[in-house]
Parts: sequence; C-alpha cells; structure tokens
Amino acid sequence: GWNSGDGVFCPGGSISNMYAMNLARFQRYPDCKQRGLRALPPLALFTSKECHYSITKGAAFLGLGTDSVRVVKADERGRMIPEDLERQIILAEAEGSVPFLVSATSGTTVLGAFDPLDAIADVCQRHGLWFHVDG
Repeated sequence: GWNSGDGVFCPGGSISNMYAMNLARFQRYPDCKQRGLRALPPLALFTSKECHYSITKGAAFLGLGTDSVRVVKADERGRMIPEDLERQIILAEAEGSVPFLVSATSGTTVLGAFDPLDAIADVCQRHGLWFHVDG
C-alpha cells in the first residue's frame, strides 16, 4: 500500500473529469495557477472517440479549447487503440502542441467498453503524461 494518500469527493463524473484535466495542467505547468493561460503553450490531451462528452466540454470550460482534444481511434468494440494513441502523441508534438494528459475510459457510455489500461499506461509512461481513467 501507499504511505499516504489524498482524494477529493466530487458531485459527479463530469466535474471529476474537469478536476483531472486541471490537475494534470497544474502538474505540468505549476505557474498556470498564478499566471493563468498565458503561462501555457498549446496543449494536447488524448481520449478515444467513445469518451464521455465532458472531456470536450471540460477542455472548453478550462480555456484549453476543444481543438486541444485529440481523438484516438477505437476498435470495433469501442476500446482505445494504444498504437493510435502513440501516433497521435507524436503527431501533436510535431504540430507544436505539448501533450499533457491521456483520458481513458472504464465503461464507456454507449458500449460499456473498457480501454486497455495497461497498454495505455505504458504509452503514458514513455511520454511522461498524466493518465486519467474515467470510470
């Protein structure tokens, strides 16, 4: 187990996703708390086409813009494809964006799909990205 821990009770899943996006942003760019959006380069976050709508809404609400949300392909069962995630991360970097967050899903809204979390975690670790799971 862990020596210490922390947590937050949230009023719902949409707010939980926005908290995760905000925390990932603060972790990557601590100055953002004080300096605001001007402290940020163009950011990129990654999620599958089967994600909850709150990911895109959260990007808009937090001032990241909906264009910062990169949609990763899903297979025929609605699961994120880790190889496409890696491709999207490399593409975002080549286009001048800074990847900072991957949001996977455990139980998508429509299909009930579970993204392959272990494989996605490996991609996140290789690229130093915050890994959020919406469940």
